[in-house]
Amino acid sequence: MGQSNLKRAEKIQNLLILKGFTWKSHEQAKEKVLEEIDELFVEINAPEINQDRLEDEFGDCLFSLLNLACRLNLDSEKCLNLAISKFEKRIAYIEEQAQQQGLTMQDVDLQQMLDWWKLAK
Repeated sequence: MGQSNLKRAEKIQNLLILKGFTWKSHEQAKEKVLEEIDELFVEINAPEINQDRLEDEFGDCLFSLLNLACRLNLDSEKCLNLAISKFEKRIAYIEEQAQQQGLTMQDVDLQQMLDWWKLAK
């Protein structure tokens, strides 16, 4: 099986860092992440959504986050897997709470789910 796109992007970011094509501080990297998120939301809030532009800006957000991960010597796959596991456990807790009340998640309002989410932490 080939390299995941996450690992491929991480490899590119590490190469750029090695060659000195990187931000000089974590704060500058953070500013780039925030800039890319702002650009994504410009596309999201456009009167007419352009799917190609939306995908481009979302990809830029991911890539800039990967730059920050590489700067911090983080394994992006490991970080993503940890987040997925945490999310799955919390969703399972919410489903369990709903079932105990004879409900499905679709029957529960968002605020109640958010309250259970906090409890699952």
